[in-house]
Amino acid sequence: MKKRLLIENDLPELSDFQKLLLLNKGKLDYEDVEFIDVDGENYPNIIEVTKDGLLFNFDDLEVFLKFFFPETYGKNVEGGDGEYDAMNFDSMYYGNYDFGDECYNRSSDDWDEGYTLSYFCNEALMKLYELIGIVSPQSLKYFKIDGDKIQISTGEGYLTDILDTFFPKMEDDITQIDCGARQYMLRDEASDYIGEKFCNGLKPFGIENWGRSRFAKCFKTYFISWGSLVQLYLYDGEFDGNVLDVMFKYIDKNFKDHPPIYYEIEYNVWNQEKYDEYACKRYIDVIDYYLEDARETYHPKYIEGMQRLSKLDLFNRKKIPESNNYIKVISLDPETMKVKYEIYRDWGYDRKSGLTTVDDVIAMATQPGLFNQMDFRIDPK
Repeated sequence: MKKRLLIENDLPELSDFQKLLLLNKGKLDYEDVEFIDVDGENYPNIIEVTKDGLLFNFDDLEVFLKFFFPETYGKNVEGGDGEYDAMNFDSMYYGNYDFGDECYNRSSDDWDEGYTLSYFCNEALMKLYELIGIVSPQSLKYFKIDGDKIQISTGEGYLTDILDTFFPKMEDDITQIDCGARQYMLRDEASDYIGEKFCNGLKPFGIENWGRSRFAKCFKTYFISWGSLVQLYLYDGEFDGNVLDVMFKYIDKNFKDHPPIYYEIEYNVWNQEKYDEYACKRYIDVIDYYLEDARETYHPKYIEGMQRLSKLDLFNRKKIPESNNYIKVISLDPETMKVKYEIYRDWGYDRKSGLTTVDDVIAMATQPGLFNQMDFRIDPK
C-alpha cells in the first residue's frame, strides 16, 4: 500500500511510457490519467481514457483524418492543402461533394482531346460511326469494327474537331452528359474507395474500429489498448515522448495507403458499367438528334455520293491501277455535288487539283484505260 501511494503522489513526474506500463498491469487508476500532445492539447472532445485503453470518438471523416494524420491533413500541414483534402474526402465519402465547374472543365478538356469518345458505349459509337460516315466518310478509318463490336483505334481528337466543325453545339450536349455520368458514378464509387482506404486502415497499428451502428460503421468510434500503445514505443525506440505524438509519428511514417489528390480519384475508381448506366442512352439520343439534322442538311444524293466515294477509299491517297498516278478526294460540295480532288504522279510530284462529278472521279480511279488521268484535270474556279 505504501508503494502504491508513492506512485500516485509522484504521478505528474511519470513519463507517458511509464504510465502505460502501469495502466497495462492495472497498477494505476485510469481515471487519474490524462495524456497531452507536444502542444499541450488533450482533445477532450475526442479522447476518452478507459480501463483498457484509449477510446477515440469522431463526428465524421474530416475530424478523423485531422486527428490521426496531423502531418498530412491536420494542424501541422503547411499551406493548408491537406486540410482541403480532408474536407473534400469527407464530402466525397458522405456523398455531398459538389463537382460543379471543375467537372465541366475536365469534361470539356477531355472532349477537346477526344478522350470523351472512348467513354461511349458500343451503341453510341455505332451511331457516331453513322454520323461521321455522312459528314466525313474518309474519317471512318479511325474506327475498328469487329462483328457487332466497335471501337476508335486512333484519331479521337481529329474526330471531335470534325464534329465541332459540322455541329458546333454538340460539345456542350456531350459535355453535360459526361459530367453528369462522372458525378453519378463517383458518388458511390468514391465513397467506397475512401472508406476502404481509411475505415479499417489503422488496424495494423493496433487501432480498432469499434463502430457498432450499421448506419455509422466508420469514422465514429476507435480504440487502442494500453499494450498496443506500449508496442508503438518499442517500434519507435524512443521512450521519452508523449504517447499521442508517438502514435501520430508512427502512423505518419507507416501508413502508405493515402488516396490521390481528390480530383484524381475518378481515375482510380472508374466504373464503365456505372458510367454507361447514366450516359449510354443519353449519348444515343443526342447523336440521333444530330443524325436527323445531318440527313436534312446533307440530302440523299449527297449522302449516296459520300458513301460511294468512301466505299472505294477515295478520301485517302489511292493508286490508280495500271498507272503511276495517284488520286485523292478532298471534298464533295452538298450544293453543287462537285468533287474536289487531287491527282499526281508517284509520291506527289506534279500535283494538281480539279472539280468533277462523282461518277467521273470514280471512273478516273477505277477505269484507267479510258483516258490519261493527268490530262483529265480542271483547275477549280
